[in-house]
Amino acid sequence: MKFEKSRALTPHQLLIFNLLVFNIFFPLMSLLNNLEKTLLPASLAVSLTVIIFIGIRAKNSHKTLQINAQWNIVWRRCKVLLIAYAISVTIEILGTIMAAINPDPKMTGIMMIAFSRIAIIPTMAVVTPLLIMSTMAMTKIRRTF
Repeated sequence: MKFEKSRALTPHQLLIFNLLVFNIFFPLMSLLNNLEKTLLPASLAVSLTVIIFIGIRAKNSHKTLQINAQWNIVWRRCKVLLIAYAISVTIEILGTIMAAINPDPKMTGIMMIAFSRIAIIPTMAVVTPLLIMSTMAMTKIRRTF
């Protein structure tokens, strides 16, 4: 019973770790240290790797229906996070295109900084509710087992 509980908690713990480290900590550190060009793509790549792992595990069958259900719930939440990533990347690409078209080099730098800050907003707006939902799910799992 205890083993099943820990296995049912694993996908939520993995998602929470991914959200806290690669979607909050690294992006904030990159913005504070002006390392957007290196840390943001790196954190995005690692986060996508974790999401792919969650997707693969959600497709596999597990010992109980409860564990299968938890992996599938987390996979659906990761899909929402992927949509937020797509929106953020689109904003960043549009900002890069607009900055490339602009003839003033000082304005180009300002636009790139502004768009990199704006591009993080959709992801951050999705990360907070996902953290809350996964924490609530973990509490329910602990109560049921």
